[in-house]
Amino acid sequence: MAISADDQKLMEEAAQAVVKRHLAVPAMMFLETVRPMNTVSSSMLHMIAPIWGIALPVERLKQVAAMLERRETIPELIQVIDAAEEERRSEEIRERKARKERRRHKTLEKKAEKQRKKQKTDTIS
Repeated sequence: MAISADDQKLMEEAAQAVVKRHLAVPAMMFLETVRPMNTVSSSMLHMIAPIWGIALPVERLKQVAAMLERRETIPELIQVIDAAEEERRSEEIRERKARKERRRHKTLEKKAEKQRKKQKTDTIS
């Protein structure tokens, strides 16, 4: 059975909520562990929905649980979480490089300013 567009959207929303909280690895490990017992794991999600309501609204979490009752959705959800986590890491690396470049540029500007001041005082004396 193919995964519907609504299920795909729901998976992406759940993946973003997991990645935002830096829980991608534990979530993927959990999903891999419970894959053989997908019906039991989806029932567990129904049971703990109020607790997990922090990550997703309870109604959306119930939809995720219902979706996970179908065996083919677990590997797909793992892939979506993995892709979202990879995107988060890539963005984090880009931001880190940009900060480093800004610091480097600022340091070079300070050095240039010091040299200008030194040249100015040298020409005055």
